Amino acid sequence: MSIRFVSGPTLAVALWGVLWVSAGCGGGDAPLGPVRLVDVIGPELVEGTPPGGGLPPLAAWTFGDGGDLHGWKAGQGVEGLTVRDGKLTGRTTTAEPVLFVQAPETLDPQDGLFAIEVIQRVDQGAQAHASAAGGEPKFKETIHPANWNIHADLQPGSTAQTLTFRDPRAVTMSGAKFLSFSPTDAAGATFEIESVRLISQREQRASTPSGVGWQGLGGVYHETVVSRAPETVRLDVEVPSGAILDFSVGTVEPRPVTFRVDAVRGGEERRLFRRTVTTPHQWESARVDLSDLGGATTLRFSLENAEDFATGFWGSPVVRVPATAARADKQPGGALGEAPAPLGVIVFLADTLRRDRLPFNGYERANAPTLSALAADGAIFSDNISQATWTKVSVPAIMTSLYPTSHRVRIIPDRISVQANTLAESYRQAGYSTASFPSNSFAGMMTNLHQGFEESYESDAFPHDGHRAKTARAVVDQALEWLDRKHDGPFFAYVHVVDPHSPFEPRDPYRYKWASREDRKQHDADWETLTPFVKSDFNKGQRVAMLADLEASGIDKDRWLQYEQDWYDGSILGMDDEIRRIQEKLEELGIADRVLFAFISDHGEEFLEHGYMFHGQSAYGELANVPLFLRYPGVIPAGLKIDTTVRSIDLMPTLLQLSGIEAPAEVQGQSLLPLIMAASKGTDPEAAGWRPSVAVTEKAREDDFDNPGSQTSGLESYAMVSESGEWKLIHNVAGREPLQRDEYELYRHKEDPLDRKNVAAEHPDVAQQLAAQLDAWKGMATQSQLPRAKDGAGENATPEQLNQLRNLGYIQ
Repeated sequence: MSIRFVSGPTLAVALWGVLWVSAGCGGGDAPLGPVRLVDVIGPELVEGTPPGGGLPPLAAWTFGDGGDLHGWKAGQGVEGLTVRDGKLTGRTTTAEPVLFVQAPETLDPQDGLFAIEVIQRVDQGAQAHASAAGGEPKFKETIHPANWNIHADLQPGSTAQTLTFRDPRAVTMSGAKFLSFSPTDAAGATFEIESVRLISQREQRASTPSGVGWQGLGGVYHETVVSRAPETVRLDVEVPSGAILDFSVGTVEPRPVTFRVDAVRGGEERRLFRRTVTTPHQWESARVDLSDLGGATTLRFSLENAEDFATGFWGSPVVRVPATAARADKQPGGALGEAPAPLGVIVFLADTLRRDRLPFNGYERANAPTLSALAADGAIFSDNISQATWTKVSVPAIMTSLYPTSHRVRIIPDRISVQANTLAESYRQAGYSTASFPSNSFAGMMTNLHQGFEESYESDAFPHDGHRAKTARAVVDQALEWLDRKHDGPFFAYVHVVDPHSPFEPRDPYRYKWASREDRKQHDADWETLTPFVKSDFNKGQRVAMLADLEASGIDKDRWLQYEQDWYDGSILGMDDEIRRIQEKLEELGIADRVLFAFISDHGEEFLEHGYMFHGQSAYGELANVPLFLRYPGVIPAGLKIDTTVRSIDLMPTLLQLSGIEAPAEVQGQSLLPLIMAASKGTDPEAAGWRPSVAVTEKAREDDFDNPGSQTSGLESYAMVSESGEWKLIHNVAGREPLQRDEYELYRHKEDPLDRKNVAAEHPDVAQQLAAQLDAWKGMATQSQLPRAKDGAGENATPEQLNQLRNLGYIQ
């Protein structure tokens, strides 16, 4: 596809040689995208279902009349725990009651936890909570079940209720050795539990006919057709010349499973693929050439010689035609005229990276030579503003082009609604292979951000070799293997590494690049002195301290902070070397100039500018100002540096426009192409279609949720950079505690990017005008809110659609 960029928002698009597969499902000759089996499978395509089936429960507790508690123990807030009339009964003394039990040791530790099912009656309360953990709960004075990831609404009364808990995280049975359960959130309630059951993924699969699932092996998840022996899954497809069948296979079965693909055409059956998998819990990639088939063909997917109800996974099975065959010529001089759509798109996100710590934004240290070279070959946006200051809230804004108020992810258990249209979904619908590498779990399934990805390499897919905050090496290892398989495109990859995140100490050889080896002993001694003054256990684990902690300890705070910042820069350099490996792979594959590369961060990091370290605690510039550049040789001219204030939510519509894909109507960002066009030609951005907009950063109040990383949980803040980029207003809204800062703060944004001098008293008229604009923005963002994730399937979804969304993990 080639794209003609014109003044204003309109794009003219012309086909340039992307080949499509037509799924013989009616609809005439209109070309469709690649045929994904997960999109077309239905009960009518599954043959040979055996009668009965399923496995017996592997971990279930029922209570007879003998008084045996079967290992269940009372934690906090429970008294009188006993078995009566075949039920586990007791009374709650607090609103945070907890029971717990150890799971049987016979469970396969690599099997996944599908659900926790409880049948109980309770006489009062609104919610029950459950949690699975790898170790026995250690109860202090109080733990808060409301902080657990899974809950269910109660219907108090005289009738027993079945509660099903689905954890949004990827939990294996090794992480479910102990089950904790809070039967109600009311003090003085009585409960009667009839049964409790841990349902493993294997149990669930064995009881379910072949169909769609979102399945993980070794931390790598696929859109999956789950095949159950002896069933066969059929796909009728119109195969064009040059097509391939692209997929992965894997199993959780302890015994060998043989995967087989046959083609039936003209009454003749032919074997295309046969592979025996003997190692469970890992994927094996496969590709079958279909070029000599052509025309109407039936593909049959089956498990050969497997016992009944054994399961096998067909990961991301798709019939597609590689897009590497043709490309329109690049325009001379890199002007934004006729331009080819990219063969691939890579969004690389560096967690916790401040904008002012990179050489291409003026930093004095050469801590990112690869990034600097890539940025110089494209367009740098030197005043990009993040919409939130911690990952859980910021990344959904990037991936949906919606402000946090609108996407409604605010605290740890929140997930985006299935009604959100993500960047990955737009690329998937356009026929791109899509993969996510979110080494921060907030950016993956835990937040529903796997929507639209055929594959997601969740955080447990990356070994950290003792450096848990330095993930780039392991992430890039996986990304390079994926690029080897998908480089013939079109493809979209989201790569998220956390190397700049605390703890800042990098691995060798970056540990002493700027930090002094000789001063290490003193730095460790300073931390030992400082630790008793650090009030938060979370901060101790992250090795960060507040200004008050440092002053109380008596250590040289400047010396200690500089050493930590030296480590921060070393971590950035380590990440930069891994990015070089990606660039080298693209060059090796011959596609470096055909890939649209975007670099961004989700938020910055505070180094005591306002008395804190870490992030998420405010909306000040050290947290909200993040890097952004785009590189696409021959399309985006090199050497552009654009100082107009832009927003992270502008990235999604920009990438889609460069790819010739229409952005969803509800996006709140705008394409940056008018700015690029104006900068390249020395013209007025507004004449090219740019609409000056405010840039808002949100810091939600968290005092109704115990977030251990938050240092200002009761504070709600909204920071707004004006349309001109000259001013920044911060509105601090009181929570349950009185404000410890002014309600309104005003800064000269361009002159004071880190918000050090509040000039609200000197310019009350400006503050008042911006406050009115901020109120109008709040109204817009609230009016555009998505449904909450638990309601996100919508009233119009069919039972089949709901079941598929549930199987894919999008809803509970």
